[in-house]
Amino acid sequence: MRVLLARTAYRARQFLLALFPRFEEHHGDLVRSVLNEGELALFESMEVRDQRHGIRVMEHLLRDHHADRDLLAAGLLHDCGKGRVPLWLRVAYVAAPWLVRLLARGAEPSGAPRARAAAAAAYRLVHHASLGAALAARAGSSEATVRYISGSVPEHEHDKIAVLRAADDRS
Repeated sequence: MRVLLARTAYRARQFLLALFPRFEEHHGDLVRSVLNEGELALFESMEVRDQRHGIRVMEHLLRDHHADRDLLAAGLLHDCGKGRVPLWLRVAYVAAPWLVRLLARGAEPSGAPRARAAAAAAYRLVHHASLGAALAARAGSSEATVRYISGSVPEHEHDKIAVLRAADDRS
C-alpha cells in the first residue's frame, strides 16, 4: 500500500510539473555548459515540459556525483524524440500504455487528420528513445550520448543506463 501511495504521489507531482513547467535563471547557464551548439538547438526545440524534465534528470545526476558530459547530455535530451505530445496522451501512456501502443500502430497516413495526429504523437511517445537518438546524432551528440538516449548500450555501459533511468524515474 505504501508503495502504491508513493507512486501515486510521484505521478501527481509529475503531472503538476508538466502542467506548470518553470525554469530558474541558472538553468540556462547549466544547460549551455553541457550541450554543444547542435544539441542546444535540439534542446530548445523540445516542449518546455520535456526541457524542464531533462533539467531535473541532469540535476539528479549531478547530485549523485555523475559528471560524465555524455551522460548529462543524455539526461537533458533523452525525451527529445517525443516532439509535441498532448498532455492527455502522456497521461494515457502512464495509465494504459497498451492503449497508446495500439494507437501508435495507426500512425500510417490514413483516416481523419486528427486521428492521424494523435496516432503520430502516440508513435513518437512509444518510440521516443530511438527517434531521439537519431535526432541527437544529427545534432552532433557523441556516440556515447546517442547510445544512452537510445538505451541500447554494450554490457559494460549498463551501469550508465541504470543511473540515467534512476534519475529519470526520480524526476
